[in-house]
Amino acid sequence: MNDSLTGSVLVIESDSQHRAHLVEWLLADGFKVHAAASVDTGFALACNLKPNLILGDVVLALANGSQLLRALLRELPETSVIVITESASLNEAVTALQEGASDFLIKSMLNDDILRVSVQRAIERRVLREQNNSYRAQLELANQKLEESLKLLEYDQQSGRQVQLRLLPPTPHLTNGLEINHYLQPSLFLSGDFVDYFSVGAGRTAFYLADVSGHGASSAFVTVFLKTLTNRIRRHYEKRTSSATLSPGRIMTSMNEELRMLATGKHLTVFCGVIDTNTDQLIYSIGGHYPPAMLKNGNELIVLPGNGKPLGLFPDVHYEEHTLQLAPSFSLVALSDGILEVMTEPDLVSKEARIQAAVEAANGQWAVLKAQLGVETMSDVPDDIAVLMIKRDQ
Repeated sequence: MNDSLTGSVLVIESDSQHRAHLVEWLLADGFKVHAAASVDTGFALACNLKPNLILGDVVLALANGSQLLRALLRELPETSVIVITESASLNEAVTALQEGASDFLIKSMLNDDILRVSVQRAIERRVLREQNNSYRAQLELANQKLEESLKLLEYDQQSGRQVQLRLLPPTPHLTNGLEINHYLQPSLFLSGDFVDYFSVGAGRTAFYLADVSGHGASSAFVTVFLKTLTNRIRRHYEKRTSSATLSPGRIMTSMNEELRMLATGKHLTVFCGVIDTNTDQLIYSIGGHYPPAMLKNGNELIVLPGNGKPLGLFPDVHYEEHTLQLAPSFSLVALSDGILEVMTEPDLVSKEARIQAAVEAANGQWAVLKAQLGVETMSDVPDDIAVLMIKRDQ
């Protein structure tokens, strides 16, 4: 017999001749054998030795009236038990097996081959049970560690979310006669969408909406880089005596080159612009951004034209600038493509038409725009969603 299947065995048998035969067979197979001549002695010895296997007429009763089999299974749940009895009914055999016995053998039909097969099967089941218990314990420990790691990750993500929220500009925000609002809903704790806006000199406001590829922490880290870069750009222009050279195209070129130098494997799409209320002009550039931004310019709704390559992928990219004359009253709306994922319209043309209808209906009213798009009622969105509105009332 395999050494891994041997171990200590307790024989409980009142018949001395039959007990001797059992002990002899088991010793020949390499087991360490103990024997008891009565059920009470056997029960006490079993509780003391805790053997791998017990076999004998264990359906008998102890002195206190309790059945030996039930007592053994209760006190030694890890020990296998084989019932060997002189005669028994089928019901008794079924009951013993249902209660937990490994096998049920009849003395008159027993020989060393039958015993060997029964013992080997009982020991194998015990080994499998021990392995299962070990695997279960390892799995429970792994699950506990995983749960602790997930809690730590969730804490880190929540902390990161708070940091990211602090990087966002205030909303609503009043500057240079403009009212600026934004809404940001991440698909996870952290967002790969980001918006920023800042004043550069009297009457000039720069802004952008960016959508970083992917989701979660890695994409959110890029938004931190964007904030750092735009802060540097803002400080650069604030030190100049004139801010007339502020250019969305150059801002995006700087973003593109620095993002490529980071080599994060991330790219982003951007809608970036400058509103000059001194000249009533909107100057903007597009880097792979979709859906297109929309301008309600007085009574006219304009889908802003233009295209350009995403940032972070290609070297030496030139971003074309577009200029529009602004009406006394206008509202400019830009959205990230996450909004398209939650729309029920069947195709992009229909979805773009719905966005146009929402911008038209809102007519510069932030609360109405959000209601039209339904963004504040959404949960568990598949992609980050960002909405930016800049407006001026006459």
